[in-house]
Amino acid sequence: MTPRLCLLFCATLLLAHAAAALVLHQTGSLVHPLSYGQALERLAVARTAVDRLPAAQADALLRVLAEPPARLWVAATPEVAPFPMLTEERRLARDLARRLGQLEDGLVMQLESTAGEAARASPLTAAGWAPLQLRSSLALPDGRWLNAVQYPARSDGWLTALGWSLLLGAVPVLLLGWLLIGQLVRPLRQLTRAAEGLSRGERSRLDVRRGPREARELAAAFELMQERLLRHLDDRVRMLAAISHDFNTPLAALRVQLALLEPSAERDDMEESLGELDAMVQETLDFIRGERQTEVHQDIDLSALLQDLRERYQALDQPVTWPEDGPFPLRGRPLALKRALGNLLDNALQHGGSATLELSRPAPQLLRLDILDDGPGLPEDQLERVFEPFYRPPGQDSTRGLGLGLAIARACILAHGGELQLHNRPEGSLCARVILPLAI
Repeated sequence: MTPRLCLLFCATLLLAHAAAALVLHQTGSLVHPLSYGQALERLAVARTAVDRLPAAQADALLRVLAEPPARLWVAATPEVAPFPMLTEERRLARDLARRLGQLEDGLVMQLESTAGEAARASPLTAAGWAPLQLRSSLALPDGRWLNAVQYPARSDGWLTALGWSLLLGAVPVLLLGWLLIGQLVRPLRQLTRAAEGLSRGERSRLDVRRGPREARELAAAFELMQERLLRHLDDRVRMLAAISHDFNTPLAALRVQLALLEPSAERDDMEESLGELDAMVQETLDFIRGERQTEVHQDIDLSALLQDLRERYQALDQPVTWPEDGPFPLRGRPLALKRALGNLLDNALQHGGSATLELSRPAPQLLRLDILDDGPGLPEDQLERVFEPFYRPPGQDSTRGLGLGLAIARACILAHGGELQLHNRPEGSLCARVILPLAI
């Protein structure tokens, strides 16, 4: 953001100076001050010489005054016929008449480009910067005309001044802009990092003591929102944990009463139902423990974590395949992440018979882990519903889990700032795709 704003400042300065150059080109003096005075002085000396010297001496002096390619001569006809002169030309005639001590009558001056085009052409064209020529005709008392063609230099001093102004003005403006923008952007960067941390369950402290008042107010509002949100989540988790924990007391009583009953088919059914209820309570407690996020965030090598999981499953003769690669650093809670990935592997092994891991980097700051199985896949309308707690697809064996594994896995992945999705592969099997941000 800071470089873009600095570039915007530079562009603004450049546009302002370009606009000033355009205005000065159209309204400022066309002739350089030195050339302006030299051209008028040459005409005044020539006019005086023609009036006061013999013709031969006057002609000789005119040849001396007329430095090539300029020309000075006396003729019966004017070089420039009288015409409505423009502002710059009238100013030249007025200043010349003042030098000669006469009226402007009989003074005709035309300023144009050497190509014969208007002297004040558009600065966006070559004619706007073409060399100038000044054609003059001064009426003499005997009816003849003193003609002159001179080539004064353009007045480009303002252009040089604007160039130095742009160069020297841009440096302090950029330095000051960089400091001011840094004061504005720094709190936003802190807020961005704090929001990312909050999405992973981390409590962040914003120290915004300097900067704009609005930034300090924003930081205070964020901290207040963070405290309320985390307190609400903690209260909810504690309430659910207390409810689930309280179920253990009646379950223990039921278990004792069942032990006192005589063996029978009804007792076996009751024990099976009690076992399912006990497993559901334990699964719920495990789910709540994951939600509380008591584990500290730390740097993790996902490659090493996957290697540990593969060795664990291979020790149990489970077909888990992963070509070791890495390292792939990220930041998170290693035990929670290992549990989430373990749930995904268990799901692939139970319903697909095997699990193949594929780790890649789809973007410079993202990791993608695909867990592939050899099962039949899922109907498209079930790919999202299976993430709901205690949901099991129709026809699934009730003894194979309570429907919390995927919910726990997604909750953990989302708490790490990632995503978890299921999709069917073209071959017919299922792919669990995990997207996680790399540690920066």
